[in-house]
Amino acid sequence: MRLAKIVYLVFTVLFLSSSSVLSQFDLGKNYAGPSLGLSFLGSAFQLGVNYEYAMSLNEIGIDAPGKLGVGGLFRYWSYANDYFYGKWNYTDVLFGAQGNYHFDLKNPKFDPWLGLVLAFDFGKVSWSGPAKKEYWREPSHGGFWFGLHAGARYWFTQNLAASARIGFGTLSYGALDLGVDFKF
Repeated sequence: MRLAKIVYLVFTVLFLSSSSVLSQFDLGKNYAGPSLGLSFLGSAFQLGVNYEYAMSLNEIGIDAPGKLGVGGLFRYWSYANDYFYGKWNYTDVLFGAQGNYHFDLKNPKFDPWLGLVLAFDFGKVSWSGPAKKEYWREPSHGGFWFGLHAGARYWFTQNLAASARIGFGTLSYGALDLGVDFKF
């Protein structure tokens, strides 16, 4: 009960302090932050870092509403497939580039986007167990990855936002990420 009161107090303070937040996806600014996610590949938790630089669509020759965010991302996760005779252990380190279209909304606290990701997954597979690995073909793992994602930020202060994104792509990958982003 005491924990619920503390959580309620923290959220109340954050929402009340954010009543004068201005437009948050500002051109020429950088946005970066950590994320914690659930990888749908292996149902494993993943650690991540996201980065974006905000630019105008006019900078790339498009006369349209909205803004463009370009940058990179990093993800790490590990999981295992267990069998009665042993298990395959998978480790993934993904580095990629992202491009996101940010919608222009009247609500400056809310920043939704749709985007594309091109990445490389440095996947590693290892076998552990009493049965000999030579009897089974090692599964292929890792490689180039292409994905689509959607997400949003909610700004609590001028420079701090909560973020959420869901993404799907090749290599049977999908994930739901929650994190924080800082503007600088």
